Amino acid sequence: MGVADEADRTLFVGNLDPKVTEELLFELFLQAGPMFKVKIPKDNDGKQKAFGFVCFKHEVSVPYGMNLLNGATLFGRTLKIQFRAGVNPLLII
Repeated sequence: MGVADEADRTLFVGNLDPKVTEELLFELFLQAGPMFKVKIPKDNDGKQKAFGFVCFKHEVSVPYGMNLLNGATLFGRTLKIQFRAGVNPLLII
C-alpha cells in the first residue's frame, strides 16, 4: 500500500475543538469501519490544529464515514468532513 492508496482511504476532518483527541476521533470514526490511523497535526508551539486526518483500512469505509459523520457535532462544533484525495473514485458511476 502506497501513499496514494492511503490518501484514497483518508478523510479530512475540520473544525475540531481543542479538546478533541486522536483517540476520540478513532473511536468516533470506528463506527464507519476498521481504522488504520488517526492524526491531528500540531503547530510549531505543539498546540494541535483544528483539523485532522482519519485513515481507514478499507477504501469503501471512506464514503460511508463521510455520510455518517459529516455535520455531526463534537464539543459544540460541527465537523466538516471531506475526501482527502479530492474526488473519491467509488462515487463515480
